[in-house]
Amino acid sequence: MFANTIKDIIDDFKKEGKVLTQNDLANVLEMTKQSFSNKMQRDTFTAEDIVKIANYLNMKAVLKGDKEYIIK
Repeated sequence: MFANTIKDIIDDFKKEGKVLTQNDLANVLEMTKQSFSNKMQRDTFTAEDIVKIANYLNMKAVLKGDKEYIIK
C-alpha cells in the first residue's frame, strides 16, 4: 500500500521536473538502496519509516476518517 504511494510521489516529482529517487529515500531511512528496494517489494514500511519520509518531503503522515490525525 505505502509502496504504491511512494511510486506515485516519485512520478509526481518527475512530472514537476524534480528528481526524487528510491536511493534518496533509502538515505533518509539510513539503509542501502537494495534494502529499500526489498522494503518496496514487500511493502514493509513501519509508521516510523513513513514519518521520516514525510518529514523529508515536507509532508505530514495523516490518518483520516471522521476525524483527521497527524502521525508524529
